[in-house]
Amino acid sequence: MRKLLLIRHAKSSWKFPDLDDHERPLNRRGERDSLTMARHLQDKDEALDVIYSSTATRALMLAESICDLNSTTLIPELSFYTFEADELLEILRCLPNDVHRVGIVAHNPAITRVANMLSGEQISNMPTAGIVALDFDGETWRELGELPEECRLSYFDYPKMLN
Repeated sequence: MRKLLLIRHAKSSWKFPDLDDHERPLNRRGERDSLTMARHLQDKDEALDVIYSSTATRALMLAESICDLNSTTLIPELSFYTFEADELLEILRCLPNDVHRVGIVAHNPAITRVANMLSGEQISNMPTAGIVALDFDGETWRELGELPEECRLSYFDYPKMLN
């Protein structure tokens, strides 16, 4: 069995309007929510092999919080800085097969659409710092999304639900 956590970056700051989208940091709420969700994963004892993160500052800041608190390896990857669901799903299908418990920190609308495609749920909009956890029975990541019954929603958690 494989585990896939789809995680939307936390709330970003618009304090510096001239800053490139890729460089926007978290705002105060985003920082607080990052710690909340990192602790939540620690409480769930969600032992991930690795977290792949978009290289956008707001995504990396959340990923670092989770990795630091949960002793998980972080791999920043520019390809996860995408807003297209088909592109994100193809990237997921190329994950190395020797990792079985993976977290992905990425962006909307791609993260919500892929969560819906894989889970069969209808999440209208994954909130910032939200986590969709999926259990996947495939032998390889390449099979992800091919057979809907092989991918099941384990949980869908987000900061407001936990406060």
